[in-house]
Amino acid sequence: MLPPRAPRPIAPPERRNRMRRILALLGLLALPTALAAQPTPVAETELHIGESAEVTRAPDEVVATLRAEARASTAAAAQEAVNRAVGAAVERARAVPGLRVSTGGYWTGRVDEGRAWQAAQQVTLRGGDGAALLDLAGTLQGQGLAMSALHWQLTRETERAAREEASRLALDGVRRRAAAVAEQLGLVLVGLKEVRIDVPDRMPRPMPMAMAARAASPAAPPPVAVAEDVVVQANVQAVAVLRPR
Repeated sequence: MLPPRAPRPIAPPERRNRMRRILALLGLLALPTALAAQPTPVAETELHIGESAEVTRAPDEVVATLRAEARASTAAAAQEAVNRAVGAAVERARAVPGLRVSTGGYWTGRVDEGRAWQAAQQVTLRGGDGAALLDLAGTLQGQGLAMSALHWQLTRETERAAREEASRLALDGVRRRAAAVAEQLGLVLVGLKEVRIDVPDRMPRPMPMAMAARAASPAAPPPVAVAEDVVVQANVQAVAVLRPR
């Protein structure tokens, strides 16, 4: 058997304290090196900036809204007359190539202090061929339908493309202005953040028109709708980040 090991001598308190001081000193000497290894934050300047841009497009769709109305001593008779007029208008509109037709709300109620019934329903025509649509609208007016609104507008595809172009131009304008301001301040543009793009709705609204005579002559001239260019605008707000050169 091996003889038992002698117990390890315990360092006196003075020696332990000296070792603690040496370790603490080594830690303080290593601290500047660790701090120097960390990157120094770069001062940044935030510039709140905005810009607007507009594009102009020729409208490519005309919209006509007509209304069929009828009065009778009973609700059934008034509604029958409206149904017949709207059905004939829809059938005639579907025969015109490139023309889209839809019907609106239906209304029936008492009039003349309850002595009669009145019914009404809207018919909306849309198309890119203005001459064909206006000619049909004139024919329907001659058959007794009343014109409620008539206007030119952009189709959804044309409006979407115009909005995208206006937004791109406004965003380019923001970048140019931010770069110019940075140059004046002796800084450089790093990028944009918190970008907001707003495209206000400036499409033409349907304009109410005077009620057409219900007994209009079939030979009456069609209505006139003169197109006007549509302006599509975009507004861009952003925060530009600038740094020293």
